Amino acid sequence: MPRSDHSPARPSTPSFAAPPSWTTGVRREVLPNGLTVLVQRDDSAPVAAVVTHVRAGFFDEPDEWAGLSHVLEHMFFKGTPTRGVGAVARETKALGGYLNAGTGYDHTSYYVVVPARNLPDAIDIQADALQRATLDPAELARELQVIIEEAKRKRDTPSAVAAETLHELLFDRHRIRRWRIGQEDALARFTGTELAAYYAGRYVPARTIVSIVAAVPEAEMLAVARSAYGGWPARAAEVPEGPTEPRRTGVRVRTLRGDVAQADVVLGWRGVPPLDPDEAALDLASAVLATGRGSRLHARLRETGIATSVGAWHYAQGDVGIFAVHVDGDATRVPEMVDGIANEIVRLRQDGPSAADIDRARTLLTVRWARQFESYEGRASALAGAEAQGGVHLIDEEYARMLGVSAEDVRRAAARYLVPDAASAVAYLPRNAGEDLDA
Repeated sequence: MPRSDHSPARPSTPSFAAPPSWTTGVRREVLPNGLTVLVQRDDSAPVAAVVTHVRAGFFDEPDEWAGLSHVLEHMFFKGTPTRGVGAVARETKALGGYLNAGTGYDHTSYYVVVPARNLPDAIDIQADALQRATLDPAELARELQVIIEEAKRKRDTPSAVAAETLHELLFDRHRIRRWRIGQEDALARFTGTELAAYYAGRYVPARTIVSIVAAVPEAEMLAVARSAYGGWPARAAEVPEGPTEPRRTGVRVRTLRGDVAQADVVLGWRGVPPLDPDEAALDLASAVLATGRGSRLHARLRETGIATSVGAWHYAQGDVGIFAVHVDGDATRVPEMVDGIANEIVRLRQDGPSAADIDRARTLLTVRWARQFESYEGRASALAGAEAQGGVHLIDEEYARMLGVSAEDVRRAAARYLVPDAASAVAYLPRNAGEDLDA
């Protein structure tokens, strides 16, 4: 799902009495080279957003190239044969716009937001960077140092370390078990040849979706896209399949220690991938447990002072899903934290949520959902992400499924997936406080 940024918000708040259509007016066109274009007109503000969604992310990297998707994201803005280093950003700012990018497990996304009148120029810049990135070796060497520092900062974030260690415990072979940004020593060894091979093999028209939401007629948006991307030669992608993951049971735990002031604890289970019939029920289960002040874990752990903060999520990407609960607080109270989580998971498995739990959780999720579509780039990102999974219609279908989840659906999903003997847990503790976890 897309993240919120800083483009002008849509002024109206959707009503949830009936499922709205988030995809009204979307037009889709596949160019002869295989690139997909999505356009949606929105005249609520004089704004245009362009999202370039490339189906190339951390799951598409063999072990020796782990982290290379993120490296390429950094290099995307570093110049083309006709635009020198820094020109992509400078020209975009001169148009009154801004740009950014992000790398995920199954894709890399680039976006630009400009005044609507400057859409053709913005697309010209983005298309140039997408098709003709120079990947200069000197720039690569400099950017690798930036990324290595980013990786070090991530190592200094206890919640990130705990969460990614959980992935390693939950999966034995799948690429999600790797340190997502890449290991520092491997990053330092990447060469321009490797980066060029990754770029050539994955950044191809058939794996690219360009999504445009703008206060511009649809025909004009499509015409500009055809002109900018139609000449990109089609070529076959070279993406080796990742390893398959066997089924497993058994409790797994790991205790980490470092220079931290308090404990970070995360418990998790394998969930379901996107579009699975149980995805919406697990999303609601996470909200019942730990979204908002009325959630069960907030009442059990935060209001009692056992934990400083609580959170839960069901994260579905590619062909996997993860259901996780995170808490932090005084390291001496970790047993109480784990006990509290266990009791609420058991209660959810046995009794399910109440009607009030479901109504509260659904309200919070529908508001969160609507906020994702407030920004122009948020809407364009959602359209591109849904298209990558099978079509923009999936947005409305997923929203309708969320509204239709019952308390019994949540109980049944919790009983099926949140199984005690398949749990994994990570505790990141201060060096000299708290007891190690045991299975």
